[in-house]
Amino acid sequence: MLAPLAFVLCLALIAVSPVLLLAAAIADLFLPGNWRTTRLVAFIVCYLALEVAGLVLMFVLWVASGFGVRIRSERMREAHYGFMRWWLRQTNHAVRRCFRLSIHIEDPPSPKPGPILVFSRHAGPGNSLLLIGTLLVGFRRHPRIVMLAKLQWEPLYDTMLNRLPNRFIRHDPKRRDLYTQAIGDLASNLGDMDAFVLFPEGKDFTPRVRMRAIEYLRGKGYERSAGRAEKMEHVLPPRHNGVIAAIDSATGADIVLVAHSVLEDIGSFKDLWARIPLEHPVHARYWRIGPGEVPHDRDETIEWLYQWWERIDRWIEERETV
Repeated sequence: MLAPLAFVLCLALIAVSPVLLLAAAIADLFLPGNWRTTRLVAFIVCYLALEVAGLVLMFVLWVASGFGVRIRSERMREAHYGFMRWWLRQTNHAVRRCFRLSIHIEDPPSPKPGPILVFSRHAGPGNSLLLIGTLLVGFRRHPRIVMLAKLQWEPLYDTMLNRLPNRFIRHDPKRRDLYTQAIGDLASNLGDMDAFVLFPEGKDFTPRVRMRAIEYLRGKGYERSAGRAEKMEHVLPPRHNGVIAAIDSATGADIVLVAHSVLEDIGSFKDLWARIPLEHPVHARYWRIGPGEVPHDRDETIEWLYQWWERIDRWIEERETV
């Protein structure tokens, strides 16, 4: 129901975008920075145009699938992945042009085929899009993503991602077993070009969220985990249930651990505006390890996950001191 309303709103904003861009340019004459407001408004206009294009194509694909009858077919799945690849490529282009964003991937992993489980830190807005774009565009993978249910309020995400093998979950302790089962199901039967994607932290990193996570662990009596989390200054303590469910469901898959730096400093539109144009490149690091290096005992897997998150934290610390 929201998609048609969002479509009309996007068209209306695009129609008045020349006025908005002019107002932003005038404001930038009196504001500090290198045309920050104009750059931000220009990106929003580009995003709205891509939203309109996406909603139109989603409708076209729905009609082409027999008004939804064959929307889950292999042909339709490939069509949706193809659109996602194009959409992410255009979004990336807009971000680079408007914000001068540059990305440096250190020691990129081998693009060899084979199922992979991707466990990434949550490093603020844009982190997920950068990761999925790398998998789709750079490595030609078909991602299966575990995301927070609130992302479905974005009409294009809701329409497009629910047609593909993804899962939207909520942080609801009463339904934890249900969501863990859903994660395990999503990670099963991966093909050679599939990539299961999970963000074990569950939320975007901020200092406040980090302190709340540590207090939660301590309140539950997990003193050792809370102590280790206190020593990790750049990441949240990882949640292990989803990771274990995925590993147990895809025992033959390689594991890819992902770290990002810089994006965690952008926590809101105010923070983003203050940083435009982005002076420092986004650094990313991918570690790919074989299934034989991953333990399957529950306690050992939790220890393995914490050790990797401590390594990611050290990597981020090293990037900040460069």
